[in-house]
Amino acid sequence: MTVKYSHFLGCVMPTKMPWAEAAIMRTLPKLGVDIVYLEKSGCCPRAGVWISVDRRVWLTLASYNLLQAEEQGRDVMVSCNGCYVTLYEANKVLNEEPETLEEVNRYLAAAGKHYDANIRVRHFLEVLYEDVGIDRIRKESKKLNIRVAIHPGCHMRIFADGKLVRYFTELIEALGVEIVPYGLEQMCCGLQSNLADRQFATYERAKKKMDAIMKTDADALVLVCAGCYDQFERVTNTLRKNDNYDFNVPVIHLAELLAVSFGMKPDEFGMRYMRTAPVDGLIEKLEKSVK
Repeated sequence: MTVKYSHFLGCVMPTKMPWAEAAIMRTLPKLGVDIVYLEKSGCCPRAGVWISVDRRVWLTLASYNLLQAEEQGRDVMVSCNGCYVTLYEANKVLNEEPETLEEVNRYLAAAGKHYDANIRVRHFLEVLYEDVGIDRIRKESKKLNIRVAIHPGCHMRIFADGKLVRYFTELIEALGVEIVPYGLEQMCCGLQSNLADRQFATYERAKKKMDAIMKTDADALVLVCAGCYDQFERVTNTLRKNDNYDFNVPVIHLAELLAVSFGMKPDEFGMRYMRTAPVDGLIEKLEKSVK
């Protein structure tokens, strides 16, 4: 049975990770997922910031995104951990607090909109693991002969049972990829810390992880969060400029490995472009794996 989703891109993916967007939108249909863009969407917005400013603003902006999917008659799929937490938590609040949903709809009415809260918010990992099926991915994927470090990210641990982190690691391994331990997998990338102390975020979070990863033979650092990706890329540029420190491990989205494993060539979705760390060596290994 084909499942149908509206894909919420967020702010970072279409501007800084277009190759991840292309990999997702071109690979999921091969796996039986009817995926379309979530039309007229805006920033999620980031819960960690906006809840502390005004909870009503957070819920109203999030519900404006959610109602677009409701109008499309689809559930929402989110391919970024941070955006997922915002939309999932907002939808949960609006389902559990009828009076809050009523208040939010009064604000939405100013734009001629209404949200019934009748949709689900699904993580990219849930769609792959539960809808497509981990067994199908294990069976049908071409195995990739590479070794990677992983960065689950803080928001991937939203559920007490840790299911998203488990899905993440099992999906990577289902593609034949070996996960290389480096000891700081659970450490935050430092993105949110930038709001309080940029030096701490750079040197005590992102760089510490980079130092540990550089001591391994990982071909790439794999994640599923646009915010974390942006943090690693910006810190790499900062350290290169200020400290002559070169983090030469490419940071990639899981969707890129999925795309190659299911028959796409890296250049077909732009894997070679807009990278801070060199990616040619990784692409060469991937292409050799699927020949």
